[in-house]
Amino acid sequence: MIEALIAILTPLLFMPIMTAFMAYSHGRSFWRWFGIGCALPYVSLFVVMFVVHRYKKKLALATA
Repeated sequence: MIEALIAILTPLLFMPIMTAFMAYSHGRSFWRWFGIGCALPYVSLFVVMFVVHRYKKKLALATA
């Protein structure tokens, strides 16, 4: 029973931290993205990857 609980909770805690770290490393709010990651654990990772991609594209255009 405890093993199943750990197996369920691990991704639910890992995804918000990963999402928040990716957002924070690109100038976004850590806690805001951590909250979004808790609310939408799998979807938020794809959303933050899109935001980071858009940020890098915008930065590349600004420096060109």
